[in-house]
Amino acid sequence: MKTRIIFKIGIIIVIFGALSFSSITNEKTNSSSRIEAFTFSSNGTKTKGKIYLPDSFETNKNLPAIYLIDFTEQHFKLATDEFERVIAGVQQIEGFDALVVSLENIPDIDAEPDTFQEQYEVYKNMASFVDSKYTNNSSRTFIGKGSEGGLVLMALFIENKETKIFDNFIVTDPSPKYASAIIELIENNNISENQSNKKLHYSFSISNDRAKCIKLINLIKDADFPWLQVQSIEYTKSNYENTYPISYAAGIKYVFNK
Repeated sequence: MKTRIIFKIGIIIVIFGALSFSSITNEKTNSSSRIEAFTFSSNGTKTKGKIYLPDSFETNKNLPAIYLIDFTEQHFKLATDEFERVIAGVQQIEGFDALVVSLENIPDIDAEPDTFQEQYEVYKNMASFVDSKYTNNSSRTFIGKGSEGGLVLMALFIENKETKIFDNFIVTDPSPKYASAIIELIENNNISENQSNKKLHYSFSISNDRAKCIKLINLIKDADFPWLQVQSIEYTKSNYENTYPISYAAGIKYVFNK
């Protein structure tokens, strides 16, 4: 009797498991979201990128694009899931979709102020290609952490109304070198007044230089740029390696008013 009961329970579990697997399989089959590789030209060099296309892309070519700058981190443990974390941040917002774009691989380089223009040009040319092939929406968001986050922040202040590529900027734990360079820009009043409206989400963790991060964000807020909306967060219980999944999602919600 006991054996028969166990046998029946086993059958029920198998059937339930089969139905669950079937449901998951159908869900995956029905989803049309995908990651697509593409090649674009940047200063005469063929460069490979990748783009996340959500389900809605099949019927909607008016989606905003989020550009992730992701290089090999020279000072901390390499994070290999930033692209996926940005996608997850988009998917957390009900009723919202966006394209997520980055380089196909993670380049083994460090982002520093001296090489800003060269590295920025790659994403400028990438945005031009994506506009021509994937979207009619002019909204572009630039996102990054660490040294790359510093490059994102520099782009915010270097661009003006005539040269603007990005509208929104999400910065996590910018490097001290970039923070110092941007502090100097602001203190010397070297920021163009000819600007379009922009939004900045700025955050830092316990791993960063707290005094410098606070000085930088206070300078930005005290400058009271009429064209810039700012939200800043200090993550007091999270380090560099654990903050970006939270801060990326928070930044995406902020810049898209969600």
